[in-house]
Amino acid sequence: MTVRRAPMEKTLKLPVEFHFSSKSRRRSPHPMKSSSRPSRALRLQWLALLSACLAACSTFHDARFAPSPAEVKLEDDGVAGFEGLALFTVRGVRRADSERARPAQVEVLMRLENSGALPFALDAGSLALSTADLVTLPASELVPPLPEPIASGGVCELAASFALPAGKRFADLDWSGLNLRLTLCYAERRKVFSANFERTAYYGFGYGYGPYSSFGWGVGAWGGFPYRGCPPPYGSPYVGPFRRY
Repeated sequence: MTVRRAPMEKTLKLPVEFHFSSKSRRRSPHPMKSSSRPSRALRLQWLALLSACLAACSTFHDARFAPSPAEVKLEDDGVAGFEGLALFTVRGVRRADSERARPAQVEVLMRLENSGALPFALDAGSLALSTADLVTLPASELVPPLPEPIASGGVCELAASFALPAGKRFADLDWSGLNLRLTLCYAERRKVFSANFERTAYYGFGYGYGPYSSFGWGVGAWGGFPYRGCPPPYGSPYVGPFRRY
């Protein structure tokens, strides 16, 4: 018995074209994609450079002084009824302004309080500010220029400016300390009062506010940069945990 197989139908194979859009096409990862973005450390360096540039463009030099304010008790054992309090704050060292033809100057805020029975007055010509290297800066400007005598229970607020000597720059003077002197007149007598200030060193960028705190582990070196009146540069390597605040 012979079994015949049915003839198989021939299938026509047509070329099939596949079209892929640019949106559906799968892109291979770019070999430089991960490294093209700046790292966190590099961004922090850029931020530090920007902060340094902003500090250089500020109106005041990077110098702070303490105490702020300094308190001086006004009294005279030989004169009854003379009693008061004086407060002084060194606002800062303003940079020179070439457009206004104004040299660099130290700005000081003052407050005089009379709590006694006798009135007293400030001798405006007696105001003087001395640096740590004994360079005396006379008052170049006083607001108000001619303060009136302070009566019993009265208060007088003043703003004084002390210009740097001609030919002197901020870096030429020793700012590690300041001494402010003034003379008060009362009951046909004169007495000199003074207040001392010390420059405060801030680590990091000037005029920063906190508190900030961070923890971590790393390898690096610590060090510092001197300004006039401070010790020379120093530094040493360090390995281990750190805490900054």
